[in-house]
Amino acid sequence: MLKRLNLDDRLRLPYSIGTGIPKGGDGEIEGYLQSLRVQGFCVVERVIPEGQVRTVRESVYRGRRLLQQDREAERSKRIELERRKNFDSQIGSGPERLERGHSAPVRPPMAPNAELCDIARNEIFAECLVAPRVLRVAKAMLDTHVRILQTEVNKSSKPTAEALSEEQLLRRGWHSDWPHDLTAYGPSSEEPWNHCGAVAQPFPDVCMALSTVWYLGPEDVTPYNGGTWVVPGSHKDPRNPRGPDDGINERAPIPGELQISAPEGSVFMQDTRLWHSGAANQSEHERTAVVCRYAPWWLSGNEFGNLHSGGHTLRTYVPREVYSRFSPELKLLYRHLAEGEEDILQPENQHKASRARFVDPPALPEPGRFGDNSHVVAGAMSMEEWERSRARSKR
Repeated sequence: MLKRLNLDDRLRLPYSIGTGIPKGGDGEIEGYLQSLRVQGFCVVERVIPEGQVRTVRESVYRGRRLLQQDREAERSKRIELERRKNFDSQIGSGPERLERGHSAPVRPPMAPNAELCDIARNEIFAECLVAPRVLRVAKAMLDTHVRILQTEVNKSSKPTAEALSEEQLLRRGWHSDWPHDLTAYGPSSEEPWNHCGAVAQPFPDVCMALSTVWYLGPEDVTPYNGGTWVVPGSHKDPRNPRGPDDGINERAPIPGELQISAPEGSVFMQDTRLWHSGAANQSEHERTAVVCRYAPWWLSGNEFGNLHSGGHTLRTYVPREVYSRFSPELKLLYRHLAEGEEDILQPENQHKASRARFVDPPALPEPGRFGDNSHVVAGAMSMEEWERSRARSKR
C-alpha cells in the first residue's frame, strides 16, 4: 500500500546549492571552478533572468512539438532509404521496430537525411547557451575551443501519478555521464555498433566534458520536485557505480549524497565522471529541463548516441537556414554539426597556436632568464606552480 510521507516543509522551499559563492566578476567564476574541481559540480544561478524564463520555457514546449513531427518524418524517410538498399528486408512502419532497434537496424545517413539536432527547433533557448558565465566556466574547465555534443530538450521530470512509499523514495539510479558511462547503450552480438563509446577504467584524472541541466521552471528546483541526486567528490573516485568489479549497488543510497536545489533559470553543471541519479518529482508540476553537454574540440561527438528516430543515431545536424540565424558566439558551439560547414579553431585557440609557433627567446619579457636552460629541472614543476608562474609573468 503506497502512502504519502510526512515531508519536511523545507524540501518544498527554494534554496541554492550555489550559496556561498560570491556574485559578480572573476570571484564568482573562480567559485564555480573550485566547486567543480573539488565537488564535481556547481550551480550557476539565474543564468536566464526571472522575467525571461517563462518565454524560454514555452518556446521549448513549442520546439518539442515541432521535433515530434520531424521525428515522424525521419522515421518514414529512413525506412524508405533502407528499403531501397534492401528490397527483401521486412521493415515495418510501427514505432516498436524503430524505437527498440530489433534486427536489420536502420543506420543513420548523413545530412540532410540524418537526424535533426534538437537545437534546430529551439532557437530562442539556443542563445542561452552562450551565456557568459556558463561559457567562461566551460572554457576554463575544458578548453577555449568548446563544442556542444549533446542537446536534448525533452529531459523534464514529470510528476508522479500517486504517492510514493519510503522504499520508492530511497531508490536510486547511480551512473556517470558519457564519455564515462560504462554501460551507455550497450552492444550485443547482433548489434555490436550500439555502444556509443566510453572511457575505460581506470579513468584518467581529466575533466573531459560538462553535462549541464538548464532549469526552466515553472518552479524552483528542490528535493521535493526532483532535484538531481549527487555524490560530492565522486568524480575523483576510481570506481564507478556501474563498474563490473566495483561492488556498488547502483539502486541504493550512498552516504554523503545530496540533492541539487536552485532557482528557476539556473544551470547545474557537472563533471561527467560525477556519480548522480534522477529523483522523483512529488510536486504537481512538470520540472522542465534541457540537457546540453559542453566538450573540448578533441572529444569525438560521433560516438554519442541519440535515441529519437530509431536505432542508435550517431549523427545529428543543424540545417543551413537555421545555422545562418545563430549569433556568432552560438555558431562556434554548433559549427561542427552545421550542414555544409567545416569546424575551425576558435579565435582564442588560434591566438594561442600563433604564440606557440613564433616564440623567440629574445622577445620574451626576461630573455636573460632563459639562457642555456640550466634553470629547468624536468618534471619538477607542478600544475599549481605553472599556473602561479603564468600569473606572475602577466603582471
